[in-house]
Amino acid sequence: MLLSLTKPSLLGVLLLLSMSNLLHWETVTSAPVHDKASDRGEVSLKDLFDYAIALSQTTSALTMEMRKLFFSDGFSAKMFKKFVLDFLKNKAYMTETLNSCHTFSLNTPETVEEARDISFENFLKMIRSLVHAWNKPLHHLVAELRDMRGAPAAILTGAKGIKILNSELLESIIMILSKVHPGLEENETYPDWKDLDSLRAADEESHFFALYKLFYCLRVDTYTVDIYLKYLRCVLVNGDSCYAEEFKDP
Repeated sequence: MLLSLTKPSLLGVLLLLSMSNLLHWETVTSAPVHDKASDRGEVSLKDLFDYAIALSQTTSALTMEMRKLFFSDGFSAKMFKKFVLDFLKNKAYMTETLNSCHTFSLNTPETVEEARDISFENFLKMIRSLVHAWNKPLHHLVAELRDMRGAPAAILTGAKGIKILNSELLESIIMILSKVHPGLEENETYPDWKDLDSLRAADEESHFFALYKLFYCLRVDTYTVDIYLKYLRCVLVNGDSCYAEEFKDP
C-alpha cells in the first residue's frame, strides 16, 4: 500500500523534520564557532556533533522507511521479494552480492578497540569519505526515479529527501573537521560507485536489482555513520569511557 505524504506517515514526518533541520542549520552556520558556547549565538563542537547526529538519525530512519516502501508498493514489491528468495536459495550469491557495496573498500573499524586506534581527526575524515561516497549514487537515483515509469511520488520524494540530508550531513562533518583541524585541505579520493549502468539498464530485473542493492548498502552506511558520530561525541564529552561492544550492521 502506497504511503501518502498527505497522511501522517513516518515518511512524511521525516521529510518535515529534514526541512526543519535545514532551516535550523541556516541559523547555526551563520553564528561564530568556538570550542565552548560561552556567548549567545556561539556553537560548540558538541553542538555541531549533536546537529550532525540529528541529521544522520533522520537519514537512517528515512532510508529504512524507503526500504519498507519498496517492499510494500506494487511498483517494486514483486522484484524486491524475488531477490530475497533468490538469496535464501543461494547463500554464497547473497554473501558475494551484499559484500560488494562500493564503500566497503574503506578501512572502517568494527569494534571500539579498533576505533580507539584512530585519531579524532582521521575518524572524522573517514566519516567524511563514507558520506561523500553517496553523493553520486543519490544524484543518479533521483534522476532515474524521476524518469522511471510507474515510480510513486512518495518514493521519488523520499529519495530527494535523502539526497538533501546526505549533502547537509556532509557539510556538517566538513564544518566539524574545520573546527578540529583549521586549514585542513581536502585531497582524498573517494570510493567509486560502479552500478550506474545497472541502474539505467533496460532490463527490468537488472534495473530493480540495482535499486535493491543501492538501498541495502545505503541502509548499512547510514546506520554506520550514525554509530560512528555517536561514538565520537561520546569520546568528546566523556573521554575514553565509551564502552559500546562493537559496531554492528543493522
